[in-house]
Amino acid sequence: TYGDYPRCSTLIYKPIQLSIKMALFDKLTKKSTPDFDPKEVLPTILEALEKEGYRPDRDNDIRIVYKNEGVYFCLYYRVEDPEFLMVRATFERAAFEDVEEPYLYKACAATDYDQKVSKAYIDDEGDIVFSVETFLFPGTPIAKLALRMNDALGSTVAFFHRTLKEMVGKKDGAEEATTQPSGGEL
Repeated sequence: TYGDYPRCSTLIYKPIQLSIKMALFDKLTKKSTPDFDPKEVLPTILEALEKEGYRPDRDNDIRIVYKNEGVYFCLYYRVEDPEFLMVRATFERAAFEDVEEPYLYKACAATDYDQKVSKAYIDDEGDIVFSVETFLFPGTPIAKLALRMNDALGSTVAFFHRTLKEMVGKKDGAEEATTQPSGGEL
């Protein structure tokens, strides 16, 4: 400031910055009509998964279920919300019954930190959930995107399992080191 007056550039910059932000917000929040037929999204994805050798099954109006390396993946899409697509894998808590809960939370946090476009969390029932979510914009190549999301989810699940194994292994190694007598203490 100069005396009691703010710098001139500040007076000009803030309104311009605000108007740019508002224009961007307006553009991103307006619902536009997609240039794809929402009713064709799941059939397109089903066909792409089949071509890649998966055996997908459309078990209801909004979901495709298939196995990826032994893990069930569920891909969700709603015609009523044509701009959102998600693929998810869930592991029941019982699959990790021998792992203390803090390790599961730490592995989820490490996965969220390291893996792009994916989430790893523990739901209300204690199950471990992995998801990859995206918005569909006009011109999005649906089949290619769905296959990329499939790969990203597979990578996320694998990263979580590696990370959890390392964390639990370090814990076990530390316990063994403290419980094993050192040389000459028998």
